[in-house]
Amino acid sequence: MDIGAYHFQNPEAFWLFILVPVLIALYVYRQQRRKSTIKFPALAIAKKAVPSRRVRLRHIVPALRLAALCCFIVALARPQNAMEIEYTNTDGVDIMLVLDVSGSMGTLDMLTRVEQAKLGVMNAERIYKSGDFWKYSRMGYAQDVIAEFIQKRRSDRIGLSAFGSRAMTQCPLTLDYGSLLEILGATDELARDSVVASRTAIGDGLMNALARLQKSEAKSKVVILLTDGKDNASVISPVRAAEVAQSLGIKVYTVGVGKKKGKILGFQVNPWTGEISWAESDITPEEGIDESTLVAVAQKTGGKFYRAENKEQLEEIYSEIDQLEKTEIETVVYARYAEKFYPWLLAGALLILLELLLANTRFVRIP
Repeated sequence: MDIGAYHFQNPEAFWLFILVPVLIALYVYRQQRRKSTIKFPALAIAKKAVPSRRVRLRHIVPALRLAALCCFIVALARPQNAMEIEYTNTDGVDIMLVLDVSGSMGTLDMLTRVEQAKLGVMNAERIYKSGDFWKYSRMGYAQDVIAEFIQKRRSDRIGLSAFGSRAMTQCPLTLDYGSLLEILGATDELARDSVVASRTAIGDGLMNALARLQKSEAKSKVVILLTDGKDNASVISPVRAAEVAQSLGIKVYTVGVGKKKGKILGFQVNPWTGEISWAESDITPEEGIDESTLVAVAQKTGGKFYRAENKEQLEEIYSEIDQLEKTEIETVVYARYAEKFYPWLLAGALLILLELLLANTRFVRIP
């Protein structure tokens, strides 16, 4: 039985409180039935007598005894202070995030109308030279959405691989999400490197992630690969890498980013003045994603292919993957109890001692 912050081991002891009103009624009845006879020479003088303070306070003695009884009853019920201790048993998921850092990830084609209008009125040369345009690019949006995905996870080891012309492990599997987020925030620098960003090695990027997951003992192992292009630099093809993932029991989700058609906001340089200004160009089919390969990779490993043409769709994709790859957490709660009946027992004993002291001194009764 729990009352407030206390747990009572023997709650049946509270039935003894039924005695309290019975004892009060019995005391009142005895006081009313009590009669004393004393010889007094003049009745008129006796009627004028005023009860002393000691007479008025004589009921303190039985009240102390009753209060002591209540304390003893509470002590008998054994109040305890419960302290809960939780032990969590987690079947975690090991996740390798694979991010395309080729130069095309700097493309500005996933802008909302508001963002495009905002950039259009800003100085193109300043935006280009400062690199501020990267946060509006495919890379910038991917970094934001992946960071949100990482922050939602609990008790899962997450790593990061990047690929351009070659594949690189940026962060091995870790629970240090803070460090992982810092590394993720710096991946756009790889996309600015002309050597790394020159080509796209999707297959090698996937193989790099598989190597990190190969010795994992996690119940579930997942790769989430994001790209905006076609494989043109891998030693191992994406489909062959998918076969390796299948043999290792690793699920691969593939995410393609970028619009299929429409306009790309970019920069143009005046050949005469060298001035940089805004320009729009059409998206050509050869600039698109190798969708059939990404679908084949996902299907072969039991994963799924997604296509995102704007940041909102990209957020929905990672949110869905987050729900599909939930960690199973089993929590066992133990309670440790500390005995708290000693103060009640001591209080009852002190009340009895005080009652005996008053009954034999201040409120002593003479027959």
